[in-house]
Amino acid sequence: MPAALVLVAGTACGGQVTARAAPATPAVQPVRAVELRAPWPERRIVPERGYAVGQVFDPAAGVLYALVQGTPARAGGPWVLQATNVRTGAVRQGGSYPVTGLSLASGYLWVGGWPAAGAPPVLRQVSPGTLRTVRSVSIPGAYWATVVAAGPAGSVWAGSGRTLLRVSAGRGTVLARAVLPAGLGVDELAVSPDGADLYVSAAHVVAGGAEEGAVVLEYSARTGDLLAEADRTPISYSVAGAELTALPGGVWVSFRTGSLGVSVLLSERALSTVIAPGPAVSTASVYRWPMSSSSVYGGGALWVTTQTGLVACVDPATGRVRAAETVTSTAAQLGGLLAADGAARHVFGLALNDGYGGLVAITPPRGCWG
Repeated sequence: MPAALVLVAGTACGGQVTARAAPATPAVQPVRAVELRAPWPERRIVPERGYAVGQVFDPAAGVLYALVQGTPARAGGPWVLQATNVRTGAVRQGGSYPVTGLSLASGYLWVGGWPAAGAPPVLRQVSPGTLRTVRSVSIPGAYWATVVAAGPAGSVWAGSGRTLLRVSAGRGTVLARAVLPAGLGVDELAVSPDGADLYVSAAHVVAGGAEEGAVVLEYSARTGDLLAEADRTPISYSVAGAELTALPGGVWVSFRTGSLGVSVLLSERALSTVIAPGPAVSTASVYRWPMSSSSVYGGGALWVTTQTGLVACVDPATGRVRAAETVTSTAAQLGGLLAADGAARHVFGLALNDGYGGLVAITPPRGCWG
């Protein structure tokens, strides 16, 4: 097993948090070399500072965005928007938000959630350059957390409750809308890489507002017209909704059935099954896993990690695993994937083990990339 040189970059972010973006602060801690053994070399980039409730990474800009606890730290927020340049270690701080959801789509950050108990959810559009709020977006009929995905032609799709809106990121105007079938509430959104298809994970709303089961719907990403629906088969019972990763020609669907989970690949044509898991011989696979699984698309491959330490690259058209490693070092285990950079041939994720929490870059073998 080859030894990889791991770099831990330190940063500092002092001072009071204000609603305005603070000037960049250079890193003051020296870079420290650490030897880490991992089948796929891993590089620690920047550690977390304080508890974060939402993190997104822009590989092109080399910036990690996060909502972190303010000062003094409180379990229920408010949360401070923070941007860390992973190349220089410089940290910028923006406004304070009483919500916890963070997305990066169509050139903007989107912060959403509940501002207070009993209040309707809100969605704020934020400039990644200034970390200031550009505008707030209201979603009629919203009654739980708002989710966002990049749409075609500089737009985003935002959803909450039964409502889906396509919004112009440049003007804030509504370009299209759709309403989920009765009894369903949106759980997650994903738009295909070509911007043609909007995939929606929805859950059945039962007494008391609880969620159960999972339904996947496909809409036109331009008009909001319903194109297909997958319910019951191949998606079996789900604890609540499903996670989606849109691919060229289909969507990867992952859902919990209890303490165990299942992933399937559906085609964009009528959401028919491309590949589904076989008998439950083992839970150490991309198709069956315990507790959690995370996936992203980039560089011509689907990237999957599970709580067992499995990290795999998958053919997005067939579902065939091109290469996989079961990470033996607890330090290398990922808590979630954030992005894949095909040009640099790195996959980025969050490490949560071995006393280190923060952004890491993994270098898979050449055969992984499409």
